Amino acid sequence: MNYLGEISALLTALLWALSSYFFAAATLRVGSVTVNFTRLLFSLILILITIPVFSLPVDLSLYQYVMLMASGVAGLVLGDSFFFKSLEYLTTRVSVLITSFAPGVSAVLAFVFLGERLPFLSIVGMAISLSGILMVVTGKHEHNDERIKKGHTKKGIALAFLYTIGQASGLIFAKFAFEEKEVNSMVATAVRIFPAVALLLPYFLYKVKTVNLKKIFNYDKKAFYNVAAATVLSAYIGMVLMFVAVTQTKVAIASTIMASIPIIQLGISKFLYKEKLTWRSITGAFITVGGMVLLFWK
Repeated sequence: MNYLGEISALLTALLWALSSYFFAAATLRVGSVTVNFTRLLFSLILILITIPVFSLPVDLSLYQYVMLMASGVAGLVLGDSFFFKSLEYLTTRVSVLITSFAPGVSAVLAFVFLGERLPFLSIVGMAISLSGILMVVTGKHEHNDERIKKGHTKKGIALAFLYTIGQASGLIFAKFAFEEKEVNSMVATAVRIFPAVALLLPYFLYKVKTVNLKKIFNYDKKAFYNVAAATVLSAYIGMVLMFVAVTQTKVAIASTIMASIPIIQLGISKFLYKEKLTWRSITGAFITVGGMVLLFWK
C-alpha cells in the first residue's frame, strides 16, 4: 500500500493528540498518580496478552534487560509522572507543546553520552522549537482555564520540562539496549513498563489505600473510561502504528509527521473543546513543529 508509513504516522499523531485530552480529563478528576499507574498497568496487561498470541521473540540478554528497565524507570516512572502532574497546572495543549521538545533534549544527551553528531541544522531546529514554546508559555491567556489549579503556572512549566529530560534519558538507555542486537518493540515496551509498575505500586497503594477499581477512581466511571480509552488509543494502537510508520517510510518523515501533534491539538481544542485560541498559541505551535522538522530532517 502506497504511503502506508505516512498514513500510520499521521494516525499515530492523531491518536496521541486525542488521548492526551482523555488523560488530562482523568488527571483533573482523580489525580496524576492514579492515572499514570493504571494506564501503565492496563498497557502491560494488553502487551503481555499480545506477546504469546503472536509468538514474539523474548530472547534478550541480561544487559538489554537492565538497559530497558532503566529506560522504563527514567521515562515512565520519572518522565511520565512529571507530565501527568503538569496537567494539573497547565492546559493540555500547553503541556504537550512543552513536552514536544523531548526529541531536542534527546539529541543533546545523545551528543553527550553517545558521541552522536549534532548537525548545525539540528541546533537551529532546537532553537526555533524552544522559541515557539516560549512564545506560547509566556502568553497569559494560555493559562486561564478554570478547570486547572491556579497560581502554579511556573510549577507546571517546570514539570513539563522535567518530563523532556526523563523521556530523553529513557530513550538513551533504550538505545543502549537496541545497539547490542535487535529487540522486538512490543517486547521492549513490556520490559520497560514492568519495573515502572513495580516501583509505582507501593506509592500508588499508599496514595489510594485500596486495590478496588471503583474506589481507586472514587466511583468516577468517566475518569476510568478516559484512562482506559486513552491507554488503548495511545499506548497500544498508537504504539503499533508508530512502529508501522518507522518501518514503512523513512524515520525522518515519520518523525516529522508525528511531531505535528501540537498543530493537531489546535484543531481539537478549537472544534471539540471550544477553546479560544490566540495568535500566540497558533504561531507558537507552528514554529515549534517547524523547528522539530529541522531537527528530524537530516
